[in-house]
Amino acid sequence: MLSCRWINVLVARTIFLFLFAAAACAQLTPSQKRANQDSFETVWRTVRDRHPDPKLNGLDWNAIHDATAPKIAQAASMDEVRSILREMIYKLDSSHYAIIPAERYETKTPSAAPPTVGSTVAPGPAQTPATATTPAQQPPPAATVEAASDASDPAGKAIRFANLPELRLHFEAKTLPGGIGYIRFNEFLDPVSIMPKVEAAVRDFAKAPGVIIDLRGNPGGIGIMAMGIAGFFISEEGRQLGKMTLRETTLNFVVFPRPQTYDGPLAVLVDGGSASTAEIFAQGMQDLGRARVFGTRTAAAALPSDIIRLPNGDGFQYAQAGYTSFKGRVLEGNGVVPDEVVENRVIEAAQAWITGLTRK
Repeated sequence: MLSCRWINVLVARTIFLFLFAAAACAQLTPSQKRANQDSFETVWRTVRDRHPDPKLNGLDWNAIHDATAPKIAQAASMDEVRSILREMIYKLDSSHYAIIPAERYETKTPSAAPPTVGSTVAPGPAQTPATATTPAQQPPPAATVEAASDASDPAGKAIRFANLPELRLHFEAKTLPGGIGYIRFNEFLDPVSIMPKVEAAVRDFAKAPGVIIDLRGNPGGIGIMAMGIAGFFISEEGRQLGKMTLRETTLNFVVFPRPQTYDGPLAVLVDGGSASTAEIFAQGMQDLGRARVFGTRTAAAALPSDIIRLPNGDGFQYAQAGYTSFKGRVLEGNGVVPDEVVENRVIEAAQAWITGLTRK
């Protein structure tokens, strides 16, 4: 026989589940339905016009439109609308496609965890460049980072960028045992704050026997920041990390050396959570022979993308360019293969490599 306490618990749970189900199945108003229909048309049209492959990977996009439109019209909730749209864009079998619920723009993120899908940023016509986080279809595993966050700002810096929800940005620079420099940041965002910090670190590490840049768990961000950061470690003019190919043009990721560069041994750490701009930086520096890469294969999600707001308030991230590295490696679907595959104690492996070089 159940006690009164357990009966009360069961009743409370039943009421909660009922209210939750009722909220999830709340009927959409006519204006919401119109906004959802307009949002569907915007998503479909944007893919048609902006996808890097004009043939859309061989899909009959018109037929997909005709099959999807009635589903949107009949959808009974926002969750159902988003599910239908995601099912449509996932047919493209590409990273950097995502629907970001409007609620994410209204709720501040309490931690450093990125809210949506990974991306490198390329400006589109009349669009503000934007970025996000982990790959759209198969989120990478969480990174295991052995170094702590900056103690002076453990929560990270809250930033808003273009059509992204609020993110938390972390940066850390310190000297490891043996004098080796260590730099870590969790997003290629907010260059106004990040680039001066990288510059200061490079200046502080001028006489270091080596430098480690830790990009594990870094989902990417603003694409041109890869070139900017590379400029602190490459002194030769005319080098490039790779090229970005849009429908209308091709953009080269040219590195412009800084007045003061670090020319010693450079290690870059990556894992399955390293995506997009992080992959572009790691692969480009590897191709140029400027860095040795440690860790595990990256997320294989390196399509420059943009984010727009839809009529119903949701965000839509979409790829608008392809990317190949300096040596012609396609990162999308392949990822960066480290020079040394290391699953544990990755920092120590990089330290050992640098120490070995300095002892020769």
